[in-house]
Amino acid sequence: MRKFTSLMMTLLLAGCSANDIRESESDTRPEPENPAAVIATEPAPNRANLDPLEQARALISTEPADADGLRQRGDAFFALNDFESAIADYTDAIAKTPDSKTYYNRGVAFTAKGDLETAIADYSKAIELNPKDSSPYFNRGVVLHKLGKTAKGIQDLSEAMNLDAKDPNVPLNRGLLYLNVDLLDKALADFDAAHERDPKCVEALINRGYVRYLRGEFDRAVADCTLALKLAPFNALAYGNRGNAQSRKGAFDEALKDLNEAVRLDPHDPQHFNNRGTVWGAKDDHRRAAADFTRALEIQPQNASYLRNRGLAYHELGETANAQRDFSAALALEPLETTSIPEQYRKR
Repeated sequence: MRKFTSLMMTLLLAGCSANDIRESESDTRPEPENPAAVIATEPAPNRANLDPLEQARALISTEPADADGLRQRGDAFFALNDFESAIADYTDAIAKTPDSKTYYNRGVAFTAKGDLETAIADYSKAIELNPKDSSPYFNRGVVLHKLGKTAKGIQDLSEAMNLDAKDPNVPLNRGLLYLNVDLLDKALADFDAAHERDPKCVEALINRGYVRYLRGEFDRAVADCTLALKLAPFNALAYGNRGNAQSRKGAFDEALKDLNEAVRLDPHDPQHFNNRGTVWGAKDDHRRAAADFTRALEIQPQNASYLRNRGLAYHELGETANAQRDFSAALALEPLETTSIPEQYRKR
């Protein structure tokens, strides 16, 4: 069972539309909130028929005369993933008129570029100039967590919660940070809050199910994943997590159905194969278990857990040479992790 593997970062550029888009932790390059919201500094009636990226390209050819125009052109560069040019325009705009919107936008661009320390400085300046805006607190909190400062990140997200009573992503992300430091009760309360703010928030349901799984509430974990799948019927993680909860309940056939679907929807995720392999092992079908662990290792060869699992499957099959090979490889990666390795294989 796994949590939803994303921290959502606000990518709304100040001055654009209110429909913000969020960033996945596994994809560290933010995308623009909505390039169509970029406004040209001079009348250009023919741009109304252009698609968002064409509007952005049209805008970058302008020569802005004031801070607002520079910020808008910076937004256009951002929409085209030209973060250096966006930062340059935001910097020129700040030199003319230092305001919270431009500092915030430059912080988003620095975040996109991966310069997190500088992004924090810009978010902090945006907060100083406009302490009632929740977005800089939100982004700074997520960036602080990425820098290993989770406690400070939680403080920022708590302030964002105080300022924004509607956005489900605020409690969702604070819940993820609480989960990161094993404060399960607080995480559960935040995922509940995210679900209350948006009953269609699939991430809130998957994460709430994950916390309930950790608490041993397997029936409720299954219920949350089932509700998530009603909203997102092609969500591989929801199938995988429900399968894991079913397995812990001893409902192995139901678990296999879910994990089969998870594998079908996302055949590049090794964890789905690993989890299905453990279910085959629980059903004493160690040949199929070994095959699934092999599939997991083909995707992620240096995973000691997968090696140990396949070693156990080979051990049950009486293939001691294969078992020894896998256990030795696992010990080379994690020398202190020996509890699941039979004694006869530890000394070699």
